Amino acid sequence: MRPTRRSPSIFLLSFVRAIERFAGAFFFFFFFPLATLAQTDALKTADMASVGEALGATSQTLPILIARGIRAVLSVLGIVTVCIVLYAGYLYFESKGDPAKTDKAKKILKSSAVGLLLIFLSFTLTTFILNALLRAVGLGNVQTTSAQHYTEPLSGSLGSGIVQDHYPARNAISVPRNVKILVTFKEPMDPASFIQEADGSAYDGTADTPDSLRTENIRLYETERLTEEKNPEDVALESGAVRVTFTSDLRTFVFDPVDLLGNATEDVNYAVKLEPTLLKADGNAAFVGAYAEGYEWTFEVSTEVDLTPPQVVSVLPAAAGEGDPYERNSVVQMTFNEAMDPVTVSGKYDPDLSEGKDFTRIEVVAGKNGNTAGTFSLSNGYRTVEFISDDACSKDPCGNTIYCLPSSSAIQVKAHAATLGAEPPQASVAAGLPDGLVDACGNSLDGNKDGIAQGPGEAPTGDDVSWSFWTNTKINDTVPAILSLSPSLQEENVGLEKDVSFLFSLPMQSSTLNSQTVRLVPNQDQEFWFRVEQTTQEQAVGDTSGMFTTAKIKHAPFWESFEGEKTFYYYYPAVTNGVKSLWQICLYPSYGPSVNASVPDCAQEGKPYCCEGLASAVPCVTREGNPVVK
Repeated sequence: MRPTRRSPSIFLLSFVRAIERFAGAFFFFFFFPLATLAQTDALKTADMASVGEALGATSQTLPILIARGIRAVLSVLGIVTVCIVLYAGYLYFESKGDPAKTDKAKKILKSSAVGLLLIFLSFTLTTFILNALLRAVGLGNVQTTSAQHYTEPLSGSLGSGIVQDHYPARNAISVPRNVKILVTFKEPMDPASFIQEADGSAYDGTADTPDSLRTENIRLYETERLTEEKNPEDVALESGAVRVTFTSDLRTFVFDPVDLLGNATEDVNYAVKLEPTLLKADGNAAFVGAYAEGYEWTFEVSTEVDLTPPQVVSVLPAAAGEGDPYERNSVVQMTFNEAMDPVTVSGKYDPDLSEGKDFTRIEVVAGKNGNTAGTFSLSNGYRTVEFISDDACSKDPCGNTIYCLPSSSAIQVKAHAATLGAEPPQASVAAGLPDGLVDACGNSLDGNKDGIAQGPGEAPTGDDVSWSFWTNTKINDTVPAILSLSPSLQEENVGLEKDVSFLFSLPMQSSTLNSQTVRLVPNQDQEFWFRVEQTTQEQAVGDTSGMFTTAKIKHAPFWESFEGEKTFYYYYPAVTNGVKSLWQICLYPSYGPSVNASVPDCAQEGKPYCCEGLASAVPCVTREGNPVVK
């Protein structure tokens, strides 16, 4: 008999059966003994170490190369088998009830299904054994794809650059329609970069009312209005649609849209773009170097208008009588439950200033001596206002001047609510500003916490807040320490969006906990934004109860490390000695957690720095030797 050429279907069925036999034999003869080994001795630490020693510390040894090759072959076979399954299905539907064709299709489908199952099991075991071999040589879990990292464009100036903070926060949602946009810089800025006169002329600094936005430098716009033909400058709010005010230190600017943002039916996404043409007060460019293109962020405006007045949630020093006085170098601290308008809660009181420049919306009164000269500053996400007097009285360990309240005095703090406008709790605006404290939506202070804004005056008819405490003649010189860190020292596998937090041993001065003194530095070249918030509250720490401050760093997502590809990304949180306690004492020496169990505090005599839990005589550096804080 003369041999004939096989039909394609017969050849295909034979190929499927060959795959089935190959996968079955491969599974049994190669993987069964290796899998048994992997499930017993090879997974034990000591034996894995011996396996690694036998293989050599490399991923290019013959067993690893063979395992990788087998896994690649199985991947191809899996794809081929899936195609055969699809072909078998096609034959079944084309059989049109013919028993012979239907039977042939069923045989192909059955064989390919068994082969696919065996290939899947083989691939799984190959991956398991390959990972075990890689762990044995110290290379961790294998990864088949590189990390895909997303960097938010024009974001690095927040924290890493000149922008210290802003409100609303990056990617904030449920933002009220009547919100004011707040931006704080690390250095004094040129107001003329932000403001132009109502007639379009350059700002000359003499206006008594808020002026219009300089739209070539700051753009506020709905992101959905952007098209291929329309850029931010084409869709941004016009100059007269945004009023601008700023704090006396020229660091914080408030952008107040004349009309409500968004609409009453659907949420609207907005963006704020700070152009690279902004100038500092000294005339130099604000955005330089890696951040020379400016800064931009987005937030989502809801359909709601905020008509809830702000409230005070904590004060320090707490109210106390003459028998329980505080040290005179205490900072006066008041924290609100929401962001406040910086222009209404910060400023300087000095009786020697010219008329109209004395800040009296908050007063610190020392007995019969009247208002104490000093400065009010806003920090902590625009929620904490602090007062520091002008009376220099000592030095801290870093050589910084300490300022004191009047000694042996009854100190009364008064915070004034704003006069109400035509639509309470919205405050009345006279000469461009409310005459009392308002939140970032223009609502007057609710001092008695009844949920209703009643305007200035003492309770129950008014909403002013006041409390009193006494001072003694002492100065508290206790150096603060860091009690705990999260993530901990040299922690691995940290969540990509996990906050970085520090627990301090004392209540801390809020205005010193900022992105200049609390840093988060990526080891790699990454545009990385971050900002700092803090909470001071009564809590139990170990066997001690008291007031402690926790600082948290909010940040851009970390980049994920890939052990198998030896791609590692490191981040260095750093707290400088610029942070201070509520008594203005700097963090020096830098007492903090130690990696040495026998040494409770990291810093030592002659080694005031704490680097990765080890005392150091010199400032901390990265693994590459670069300074963590420049």
